[in-house]
Amino acid sequence: MSATLANVVLRNFDQDMPGTAPPGFTFSAARQPAPGRWVVRADGGNQYLAHAADAKASGFSLATLDAAAPARMRASARIKLTEGDRTGGLVWRYQDAENFYLVSLDLTRQEMSLYRVVRGNRVRLEYEDDLELDRDAWHTLRVVHDEERIRVALGGIGVMRARDNAIAAPGRAGVWSGGATTAWFDDLRVEAPLEGRR
Repeated sequence: MSATLANVVLRNFDQDMPGTAPPGFTFSAARQPAPGRWVVRADGGNQYLAHAADAKASGFSLATLDAAAPARMRASARIKLTEGDRTGGLVWRYQDAENFYLVSLDLTRQEMSLYRVVRGNRVRLEYEDDLELDRDAWHTLRVVHDEERIRVALGGIGVMRARDNAIAAPGRAGVWSGGATTAWFDDLRVEAPLEGRR
């Protein structure tokens, strides 16, 4: 399903054609020449967006929604990192391939990091390790960016907080995969944050 309801964008890919790139997304790359291969795949009755690993790639493959997200926003997705480096996560306030925020889930190292990328330079704002996560499971990742306040949750549990507003303009939101990672994404949701929940 793809829907936009009262400034809420939902994508679960169930109505998209398996084996093709889903409409409504822009695919880009950072620190590598190409965004890699993104297609919709089916697993039983469920469909999801998949990024195929490229062993020669060492940067980021990004899939951002064409619809602009508000500067004050809340984004979430289910993520499964199945092969390769097993890194991926969410991206938001995306201006171009050199300016955006991202949160990284690394199942090989069992850690999460929050980054700001400006003019291609990556700065880590927060970090959490010793996560002890199942490498073969789906994980739900959520970020809320409200003015300069950033909160990141994993599986509904708050993991990181930071304050940053270096990229203040609204931009696009979406998901990213390490170039050398096979990653699956489902239930991507982008919306304005609920009032009173900061």
